[in-house]
Amino acid sequence: MKSIYIKRIGLPIALACSLAMSSCERDFGDINEPWDNRVYAAKIPELYNGIASSMQEGGRGLFSSFLYQNTQLAANYASSGFRLDNTVGGIWENYYFALTDFRKALDLIDETPDAQSYTNVRAMLTTLMAFKTLRATTWFGDIPYSEAGKAYLGAEYYTPLYDGQEAIFSAALADLKWAVDNFSDAADQVSLGAYETLLHGDLSQWTKLANSLRLRYALVMYEKNPTAANAVISEVINQPMLGPDEYMGIDPTLLGMELNRGPSFRGNAYVRLGSTMWGAMSSNNAVDGSGIFDLRAKIFFEPNSDGQWKPFPQNPPNGTAAETDNGTGGNDPYAEARLNVWEPTGQYLYSPLNVYYVNDRTFPDLLITGSEVSFLKAEVYNRGIGGVTANAATAQQFYEDGITSSVKFWHKLANGSGIWAVGKPAAEPSASDLEAMLSNPAVAYSANPADALAQIYKQEWIALFHQPFDAWTLKRRTGNATPNVPLAGTDETADLNRLTYPTAENTSNHDNWVAATGGTDDQAKKPWFMP
Repeated sequence: MKSIYIKRIGLPIALACSLAMSSCERDFGDINEPWDNRVYAAKIPELYNGIASSMQEGGRGLFSSFLYQNTQLAANYASSGFRLDNTVGGIWENYYFALTDFRKALDLIDETPDAQSYTNVRAMLTTLMAFKTLRATTWFGDIPYSEAGKAYLGAEYYTPLYDGQEAIFSAALADLKWAVDNFSDAADQVSLGAYETLLHGDLSQWTKLANSLRLRYALVMYEKNPTAANAVISEVINQPMLGPDEYMGIDPTLLGMELNRGPSFRGNAYVRLGSTMWGAMSSNNAVDGSGIFDLRAKIFFEPNSDGQWKPFPQNPPNGTAAETDNGTGGNDPYAEARLNVWEPTGQYLYSPLNVYYVNDRTFPDLLITGSEVSFLKAEVYNRGIGGVTANAATAQQFYEDGITSSVKFWHKLANGSGIWAVGKPAAEPSASDLEAMLSNPAVAYSANPADALAQIYKQEWIALFHQPFDAWTLKRRTGNATPNVPLAGTDETADLNRLTYPTAENTSNHDNWVAATGGTDDQAKKPWFMP
């Protein structure tokens, strides 16, 4: 895929804290406190760059501990030891600090004598915050929105009401449409110059980003409001969106920085190849891996310490052999020591994620990819929705484009990894290997539309391996149509339909928290978009 990246210069992390007037304290209550003694001195460019810097993925511990198991992208062989309500605070704060910066930036634009010359800046900011808002509401459900991020205006905004998810979707999708309709190439438009660290003022790429997001979230809400979703789909389906070889994300190789996922898989993150993903990548259970047909399997995973491909049962029956690694070090397959000596540092029965995939710090945080957009288009043409006539041939082409671009993307990344020493794949899969994968009975596009739709969801799910939050949304919005087996009721992720609110929200915004939760913050409660 072609890299379309967020460039983040040296100042944004510290700047984002000061701009949000949060003092970087880990308590949502600060967002609602009186701030009479704090001064908002930042200007529009700095505010924009602070918001752009906040797009980096958060919640890594949460996705390895909860989301990989719930989505069945991988399996946890034991309870993670994390508490869900202790892992969501950073995600919540990231959104609300950015929302505050966004509100203030728009105020500054409105106060500018030549406000019309900031139309593109407003559209860029609006695109980013609409995206962050749609992500936040798909994760949490109803959230403070219309009144949130305004505490600097006065006490009436210290305890913002929760907005319903349907209304939030409507507002955010309308914001994305406004942005697309208002990007302007007029000569009078202000350029942020070096502060535009996202797409460097390329309005064609901004348009692609906004339209791609509109398609994604129209399909997220389709089962609950098909009328509104169809209107969005019909408008964007033939508009500029990401092509199969493009992606948008934070690419550390272009920024002189590192993105470290490793700690999420060490310590008390008990992640292994699960039987659900194994069934989606291998035609049999041969421990020598001879049944593997998915060209990404050996990039994402590796054999156990005995060199055998052995998945952990997603829903382990009584008598399942216990894993020997307790996540504390000695038998840890993710130990950085293995980067220098491939040989296992101890014994572990079940196939772990690939140690290079886990520890590489150059892989990007992905916001949305052309591969995903291809699968979304395949779904539209398979189902014949959004004013589009069902067309199996077109759906198949987009389906195969999605698979091909995902496979090529991961080969290129793994091949370019500076730490990958053993089993490094070629920079690009051979044409014959790709053809063999696409023609495998488990992958070849079915002539039956219902079966083909299941294949689309399955391959999109695999392609979202590096984006577990988005895979979680796909699983939920399709009514569990992604590959899965029923998890035992004792599994801590079995009923995970939404993230619980941070515990501080119960104290800092109690009355509105009670109105939103009924007094019980239940992770099993389905957010509005779920069928």
